Amino acid sequence: MEDLTLFSRRDFLRGAGAFSAATLTLWMGGCEACWKQIQDRPMRKNISNLSASDPIITTYKAAVAAMKALPSSDPRNWQNQANIHFNNCTHGNWFFLPWHRGYLLYFEQICRKLTGDSRFALPYWNWTTHPAVPDVFWDTTSPLYDINRGVTQAMQADQSFVGATEIETILSQTNFDLFASGPPVGGELHFATNTGMLEGTPHNYIHGWIDSSDMGTFQSPLDPVFWTHHNMLDCLWVDWNINLNNSNTSDPSWTNQQFHDFFDENGNPAGITVIDTVLYPIFLYQFEPCAPNETKSKKTKAQLEQLLKAGAPSKWEVSKHFELAQSVRADVGKAATGSIKVEPGAFSGALESTGRTAVVLTLGEVEIPEKRDFFVRIFLNKTDVSARTPIDDPHYAGSFALFADESAMKGHAVKDAVAGRPKAGFIVNITPTLRKLNQAGSLSGATLDVTLVPVPYERREAGGQQFTLGKLDLKVASF
Repeated sequence: MEDLTLFSRRDFLRGAGAFSAATLTLWMGGCEACWKQIQDRPMRKNISNLSASDPIITTYKAAVAAMKALPSSDPRNWQNQANIHFNNCTHGNWFFLPWHRGYLLYFEQICRKLTGDSRFALPYWNWTTHPAVPDVFWDTTSPLYDINRGVTQAMQADQSFVGATEIETILSQTNFDLFASGPPVGGELHFATNTGMLEGTPHNYIHGWIDSSDMGTFQSPLDPVFWTHHNMLDCLWVDWNINLNNSNTSDPSWTNQQFHDFFDENGNPAGITVIDTVLYPIFLYQFEPCAPNETKSKKTKAQLEQLLKAGAPSKWEVSKHFELAQSVRADVGKAATGSIKVEPGAFSGALESTGRTAVVLTLGEVEIPEKRDFFVRIFLNKTDVSARTPIDDPHYAGSFALFADESAMKGHAVKDAVAGRPKAGFIVNITPTLRKLNQAGSLSGATLDVTLVPVPYERREAGGQQFTLGKLDLKVASF
């Protein structure tokens, strides 16, 4: 067996396909030099805490400028890096997080190579603590500026999507599918067939809110904000996975999936195996705390190995299933309600349980409109709501946004055979809201009213636009 004390970061990147969680024992036992190298790995920092002259910002600017100056024949060229996302990105299923983690990693390596800064770590944009696009992206003379943004420097993202309460709710999910999106429907790897809460809420919203011909499309990496936005999502995955002791799925269709979509720092073709991506934050980089009330893991090396290596089944054991198999259509700014018939006491197990039993709402066959100048809020057993109903209303159950690129729909979407419009699906854990309503005596009756309100983005003309879904689905599930 090879001497792993000589196994460098570069060797790890080149051999990622052969380097799996099983080798973690060898790395972390009897190799103090390796452990020191891991402890000293580059730190990905909050970009809002960095001045314009900080070395991290200076390197990021230089890297972006260098990529923009490369010829179109170089795969590291700025447009070519965006094309990777346009042609290959995975969304709306459980490959979303690992695919983008690999994408960020190779981008970071390219930044280091082109600038000569071997310690550069990509910063992240913490939209929870700083909901405006960070100031360093607004210097019109900087390579970090994108003229196509639809927001202003003063505008702030909606707290129902990026606020501490919402992020804590997402991080409290213990099931991988709910947190990170579920398995692809029908084998479709590249679009929103089973969108979980991290992706459907802050991820999709930020893309739509910035509203540009870049960030609002699959060409979003053309805006340097993109890389810091997705780095925040990666940081939250690290927190959920390691600090909060939640397991990724152990399903081999996830762990064994390979993607050969990337290029390394020298412009050579490169790829990832999904199971290897869970080790990247352990070996190659680390994060400043990004989650609300974050507490660093105190796991031993052996415990960390077990968490990363083993995973856990993400399959749901469904005990009750109710469905409204008819469409619900709402005009922007107006509410529309779908009433799902449920049997008495259907939710009792989830309402009384403190364990892994939940009521999950699936919004299926969501039609992605040509224009997406709105997001959608969900309320339970309250039909007299509007775009102005506050999110602290006890009937509020969550929000989601649509993210898609019309020009990329042909290869990335699941389409309805008749209408031809692309479809998406979203899953939301509504158990906390049901518990509130139950305590208030507002959960009686033989139906559960699910009211959807399409809300226009700030300063966006969304009149005449509609939101349509094909069905509502309720499951009482244990996992």
